[in-house]
Amino acid sequence: MKPVVYLADLRYNYSGVVANDCMPLGVAYIKAVMDRDLPEVQSRLFAYPDKLWQTILDAPPDVLMVSNYLWNEELSFHFAKLVKRVRPDTLVVMGGPNIPIEHDRQIQYYSDHPEIDIFVTGEGDFLATEIMKAYLDSGQSISKMGEKHIPSSIYRRPDGEIVLTPMWDRHKEIDDIPSPWLTGIQDEFFDGKLAPMIETNRGCPFSCTFCVQGTSWYTKVNNFSLDRMKEEIEYIARRVKELSPTMGTLRIADSNYGMFERDVELSEKIGEMQKKYGYPTFIDATTGKNRPDRIIRSVEKVSGALVVYQAVQSLNDDVLRNIKRSNIKLQAYEEIMVHVRGRGLRSNSDLIVGLPGETLQSHITAIQKLIDAGTNQMHNLQLVLLKGSELERVETRKEFHFDTRFRVLPKNFGVYGDERVMDIEEIVVSTDTMTFDDYIQTRKCHLVSSIFWNDSWFEDAVTLAQKFGAKRSEWFMAMLPALEENTGDARALLDSFVRETKGELFPTREACAAFYDQEENFRRLLAGDIGDNLMYKYRARASFMIWPEIARVAVEATRRLIQAKSGDSGIPGNDEFWADFLAYETAKHASGTTVEEILHPTTVDMRYDIERWISDSMPLDVDPYKLDEPESFEFRLTENGAREMAAALKVWTCSLKGLTKMVTRIQMAWQVRQAIRSSVGEPTGQFMQAAAGVHSSLLPEQW
Repeated sequence: MKPVVYLADLRYNYSGVVANDCMPLGVAYIKAVMDRDLPEVQSRLFAYPDKLWQTILDAPPDVLMVSNYLWNEELSFHFAKLVKRVRPDTLVVMGGPNIPIEHDRQIQYYSDHPEIDIFVTGEGDFLATEIMKAYLDSGQSISKMGEKHIPSSIYRRPDGEIVLTPMWDRHKEIDDIPSPWLTGIQDEFFDGKLAPMIETNRGCPFSCTFCVQGTSWYTKVNNFSLDRMKEEIEYIARRVKELSPTMGTLRIADSNYGMFERDVELSEKIGEMQKKYGYPTFIDATTGKNRPDRIIRSVEKVSGALVVYQAVQSLNDDVLRNIKRSNIKLQAYEEIMVHVRGRGLRSNSDLIVGLPGETLQSHITAIQKLIDAGTNQMHNLQLVLLKGSELERVETRKEFHFDTRFRVLPKNFGVYGDERVMDIEEIVVSTDTMTFDDYIQTRKCHLVSSIFWNDSWFEDAVTLAQKFGAKRSEWFMAMLPALEENTGDARALLDSFVRETKGELFPTREACAAFYDQEENFRRLLAGDIGDNLMYKYRARASFMIWPEIARVAVEATRRLIQAKSGDSGIPGNDEFWADFLAYETAKHASGTTVEEILHPTTVDMRYDIERWISDSMPLDVDPYKLDEPESFEFRLTENGAREMAAALKVWTCSLKGLTKMVTRIQMAWQVRQAIRSSVGEPTGQFMQAAAGVHSSLLPEQW
């Protein structure tokens, strides 16, 4: 009988929502090499913990190989313990980037987990097969394996001595790895829950100290061949259409997609697949930090599925020096944004709070500069201390006086083998230049960014404010005071967010785990009441559950800003106009707490034709747009918007847990309703039939 190897890249699915919805690419590479080079071994892939646990009970493996990332570290350790209980002779091998840089801490990390027999350092594609060969040569004896030299690994000698061997260099000819797509290895994961993920190259030429790939080991970029990538893209698109047609997402794992000339050609291939198979509709990728001309050309090829992602992390020169990062100049960034807007594209950027040297003011100033430069969307992140990154070193922690807290990773928890398990991350909440109170203030600003800025939900209001001389950043800065002054659902949303932001933090990893292990707290964690991604959770609440109140806050704050700029004459003092403008901003955004409310049209009566006024570039004289009598306007999603929103809701549901995940996986345009004036008539009968077909096939009882 062939020795059996289970290759597990686990992601939690206990809450009813998959925490990490990517197909398991890394272990699929390992299987592809092992199937080719070691046919005397039988290997099998696992992504779902419940399925792995049942299979272990039914047929425990000779070898279990598990991945170790930030999001599944404890889960993998847990399954290592479980398999040892069922079959103590099972060889357990762990690999992944989630291990400290310092050698003494690597040894201690390994020593703390006796359930792991071998920890692989570096790339595992070929090393996993070498370990299996050593295992077979040792007569499948873990003890005898310990007598051998195992490359690029941490392991134990028979006498208990821990050995750390030098890490292998990265493999340059990565086409030597058979394709896990073209060999059919990934076919079982086209289940409508997991999104395909491709990797067109490996490595990163930058040296950012907060990132695992910022170390010199990753500097050289190695490419998979263009022909191979094109074949994989076509294969994936075809299989999605055949096996999981509701899946619209494609993930690209490259650190700097679009930065290389070949990426333009790959985007062109993706564009062809969109026309041929209708996939993908959303591309999750981090675009490069240099060569914006190529990035823009890459983005143009994929019909709005990808945004220009120019991450900056900070705009403070001292901070950038501290993290060994070199950004493009702000002027160059602004020029890129001009080109992006001129081509009808959208842009995205990242900032990280808690970086060494950053202050509250420098962080907020960076937000303002990015907004005025034309950035459509910002991801405001907290500094997570990643094992394997330079910032996570003990020396660096001391140098910058990092004060850290621990919080559960959203949806990364479950009960497997009748035991609760959860993964926890460590974040920086204060430094020698930023207090904890400063951290809380930045988080409030981040909430404003998520609700009022990202995806241009209030672009009409921003544009109107600009007509009266306000800067875009002035409009943005007016939103937090408006939230704080509100006495209704919007203020309650802010207060709840702040409470949860403080409540999610614990002084130690153990304290965090102990809190959620309590019966009542675990029940609330499972329900999504606590421990979720707060930014996405409150964005989902704002977008779907209390949208009318959010729109009111934004429109009234816009009016006050304009009045401060120009007084009460004209538009600023026109109550009827502002009532209709609010009605328009409320109705054009698809919201609600049920499928019908989100997908179905809504009708409002207005005295002004706001849609035509906006189309005419918002002239300051609004009298020509006033109707003789109030008229009804129907707001409905476009045909494509209705179809894509319906598909997304079918995957994620309209529960708060599902919406929290869904808000990061839909395009802005899908949620925008068009206004149709009743006296003008229906847009087309074809649209109505298509929309009705989508809606009737997604009745609640079928979800």
